[in-house]
Amino acid sequence: MQYYQATNTGKGFITHEDNERSHIAGYPGEIWATENNTEWASRVGAISKIKEEAQAIIDAAIEGRTYPTDMDHPQAGEQVVVTLP
Repeated sequence: MQYYQATNTGKGFITHEDNERSHIAGYPGEIWATENNTEWASRVGAISKIKEEAQAIIDAAIEGRTYPTDMDHPQAGEQVVVTLP
């Protein structure tokens, strides 16, 4: 898995063709993960990150966020956690 940081610029940031080549998943903190899509990363000016850097950015982006307490969910009120694959 490769990790990148890039600002989503809207339409055309991730095209159907990009996802056909290799699925691109977005995470908090403008982190993007893909199996192998360096062409997309180059086109959008994404900056390569190692997994630990990307995870730290995600953790900082969601720090203090909790699951809504008004939802019927076992994690209601708990800290949101996102772990990279």
